[in-house]
Parts: sequence; C-alpha cells; structure tokens
Amino acid sequence: MTHELTLPHLIDAARAWARGSFALEAAVELLIHHGVWLQRREFHRYAMDYITTTYNRVPFVIIDWQSAHHALSRGRMPCSRSEAAVLRIALSIADALPVELGPAITGLDSINFVRVLAAMNHAHGDRTAWTSVRGDTTS
Repeated sequence: MTHELTLPHLIDAARAWARGSFALEAAVELLIHHGVWLQRREFHRYAMDYITTTYNRVPFVIIDWQSAHHALSRGRMPCSRSEAAVLRIALSIADALPVELGPAITGLDSINFVRVLAAMNHAHGDRTAWTSVRGDTTS
C-alpha cells in the first residue's frame, strides 16, 4: 500500500511514528536525507507498514528494522555499497543491529558521511544536527 503514497506523505508519516525517540528519529531522518530507501519498492514491501487508524488521526509509517535487516542481508533489496552502508547504520541506530563501522564508513561519499554524523548527533539528543547538512534539499 505504501508504494501508492507520495514521498512527502511517507516522510511525514515516518516522522510522526518516530517522534519522541531520539534514536528512531535519527534513523528515520538518515533515511529521509539519504533520499533512497523511502522511495524503494523493496523497502516498502519488506520493511514498511502504513497505519491510518491511530488514536490521534495522524497516519504512521512503521519501519520494521529487523525485517529490513533480514531483507538486506538476504539480497532482497539490491543496492549499491554506499546505500547498504547508510541502511546498515540506520538499522544500528534504530534497533541496535550490529554494523561493521569501518567498512560502512569507508564506503560513504562525503555528503553521506556528513548525514551519518548528523544522525549520530541527533541520536545523542541534538535535533538541530540536520541544519548543518549541506547539499540537502530535504526539509
């Protein structure tokens, strides 16, 4: 169902779901600012549930981090090395899934490295960390 929704709607719904947990917010923001995973059908299929019936009438996109990890590990979400590294780091931030940080970091270009640093700062409690990410058009 999520593949029929617009990207801005998915972003709003994912942010609404993550709100209140620095780690979840940071991981979701990393995926949003990276600009790849929330647009992938495979990610929608294996890792996302769209929920419209909530107590506050705000729809949620729930990300199943374990399912994303299993799908990525089993080759069900084809991607580049850099895309995999960003997702693995988001998985680690959100759900404490292990990531080999050395190979993940060295596989990133400079803008994705800065995005990962912003996500780490956000997870540490700094919601303003994303304002310093240059080259980003995501709000």
